[in-house]
Amino acid sequence: MSVGVQHPVVAKAVAVQAAITELTASDLTGLAEGELLEVVRVAEQARRQLEAFDNQSIPELEARNLPGQHLARSTGAFLTDLLKLAPAEASARVRQARELGSQTSILAEKLPPRLPAVAAAREAGAITARHAQVIMDAVGALTSSDHITADQRGEAEAFLTEQAETFTPPVLARIARQLVDTLDPDGTLADENAQARRRSLSLTPLGDGMHRIIGDLDAETSALAMTVLHSLAAPKPDAAGDRDDRLPKQRLHDAVQSVLKLALRSGQLPKAGGVPATVLITMTADQFETGTGLAATSYGQKMTVPQALRLADEASVGWIVHDSKGAILNHGTQQRLATKAQTVALIARDRGCAFPGCTDPPEWSEKHHIIPWREGGRTDLNNLVLLCDHHHDRIETSDWQIIMCDGLPWFIPPAIHDPEQRPIRNIRP
Repeated sequence: MSVGVQHPVVAKAVAVQAAITELTASDLTGLAEGELLEVVRVAEQARRQLEAFDNQSIPELEARNLPGQHLARSTGAFLTDLLKLAPAEASARVRQARELGSQTSILAEKLPPRLPAVAAAREAGAITARHAQVIMDAVGALTSSDHITADQRGEAEAFLTEQAETFTPPVLARIARQLVDTLDPDGTLADENAQARRRSLSLTPLGDGMHRIIGDLDAETSALAMTVLHSLAAPKPDAAGDRDDRLPKQRLHDAVQSVLKLALRSGQLPKAGGVPATVLITMTADQFETGTGLAATSYGQKMTVPQALRLADEASVGWIVHDSKGAILNHGTQQRLATKAQTVALIARDRGCAFPGCTDPPEWSEKHHIIPWREGGRTDLNNLVLLCDHHHDRIETSDWQIIMCDGLPWFIPPAIHDPEQRPIRNIRP
């Protein structure tokens, strides 16, 4: 091909991009209602067809081993870097392309897609990627069964593809579940194998210190998660009887946090680099003194210094303070942690979260410094109290105060709850 002459396929891609640019610059205000709806439908179909082009391009990339030539660990990693995709999205594209794209035999022969009906529907823009995933999962479950024939799997694929053009992905998933149960009523083991293949969990950074969890849990893990997390996500009214103003999804998030903190406190996590699993937080001396700015974990995650200092009150959390040039000025991991004997004494004294009215047991409670350790608070029984995750995370930013009287923790409510601010305790039966 001579210099300056585009391959016809490249020219087509450029023309498509130009047409899309022209379309998106169009003024829609002059369209009649029917015309507007038609534009929306056609644009959606075109979007789906463009997405389905992955099922041609990705197998070709793999056939030429371009990911390997570019030193990528996988095709997904190659697409992540090439197209600046989220890793989870890149991996999903690769999985679909391997099922819905043409395959190449060891003799370099082109083979049809593994799921030809789904591939054709995607190419025509008739179904979405989510529809395709539902069908792939259902056919995968049937493939794991010894008594389901190839013809039955093909009929199931064709049936579900036809239904996908009528129903939304959630409805299609219910139809697929009923179909699998009908064809393979004794498919418990097959389901387990399919779930084992599909199980996944990813943490995607959002750029502001937060991460998005995306995953599919198998049935056993789901049962554990539902049991543990929902028990921890129950609303927690405060001592004055005011309702817990957290949304259900926020309470579920906090329940996950409680489970992770319990894992850190347990001391049973595998070692990393020869030392117990440790959250390592780094900040400057000025940040440490003023409590402002952003600290960083060893994973590069950013968090506010107040968040970091609250987290640093936990077991298995290390902190490093450095000057503006990076020289280490101070560090610590174990100095502020209660001893086993102190922990036993705390459990015997507080019997769980000491905040008035809270019923969380010791297993779900943290050792909280009444005078923060970073302000010189000592790690002894007269400066320690057990608090559940919920109250531990909020006590320092609230107007509640903790005092010790005769060796026991008492809580002084804010004036809005009790104008006389009479100290109260958590009296457990």
